[in-house]
Amino acid sequence: MKAEINVTGSFEPSQSHNKHSNLVSKVLCYLIFLILAVMIIYPLLWVATNSFKTDTQMFDRSWALPTEWRWKNYETAWKYGVARYIGNSVIVTVSTVFLNLLVSILAAYALSRFNFKGMTFLFYFILGGLMLAPEVALIPLFRLLSAMGIYNTYFAMILPNLAFGIPFTTFLIRSYMLGLAKDFEEAAIMDGASTFQVFLNVVVPLCRPILASAALLDAMRVWNEFMFGLTFITSDKLKTVPVGLMAFSGALREQYTVIMAGLIISALPMILLYLLTSKQFIRGLAAGGLRG
Repeated sequence: MKAEINVTGSFEPSQSHNKHSNLVSKVLCYLIFLILAVMIIYPLLWVATNSFKTDTQMFDRSWALPTEWRWKNYETAWKYGVARYIGNSVIVTVSTVFLNLLVSILAAYALSRFNFKGMTFLFYFILGGLMLAPEVALIPLFRLLSAMGIYNTYFAMILPNLAFGIPFTTFLIRSYMLGLAKDFEEAAIMDGASTFQVFLNVVVPLCRPILASAALLDAMRVWNEFMFGLTFITSDKLKTVPVGLMAFSGALREQYTVIMAGLIISALPMILLYLLTSKQFIRGLAAGGLRG
């Protein structure tokens, strides 16, 4: 190994050695990411390709491309109830994410911009929700929802998901707000803007990246939520995708390719949402995670 002697007389690695080490590190890093990408993407591609086959073709030529693309599998899956399950999931997810962002950004703004008595206690009280497992709250929530008369309704899924989503979303948005410069807010106040106007016209636009990140994370959490949907919903008309697919696979026990088609349909909304918000998601998540 080549080395150079610096002014103090100690030995230091040469620049060529440092470049070589950096190159090796980058290659290893990209190799690990490539392996992880293959491990994640390949099963999805396998399910997608087999969803266009017949059951016989899937067992005989499981790793080959379909000889005939059977779009009828998707039509059958859609008619068997996947459309209804997706519609219910959209209602629950959109409502929960909207309310979560609304409450969390208001709480984050208050906790990051104002000093008031009990602020620290309130912040840690909100964060305390992260330590409460949903499984622990099932029985109290069941009794509460029944007493409120909203058991077996959309609210029975929206309200619990909202309660368990607010702590993390508030923490994420508050961390992002702490890194925002206050120059624009001070300028707006000097121009005569009220506190609400500053929040609505200055802070909210600046928080678009973190709002996109929080919305996507919360949407994925609510979309894939199974326990609340199974416990608080009994009507088949209100079942969301995770619970509905369980009943869907039970009704189509021997039509495996149709079940795979239903799985692909149910996964498409979250995939499309991520593709549409990927830039804002990465930007906001990185900034929110690195700031105070």
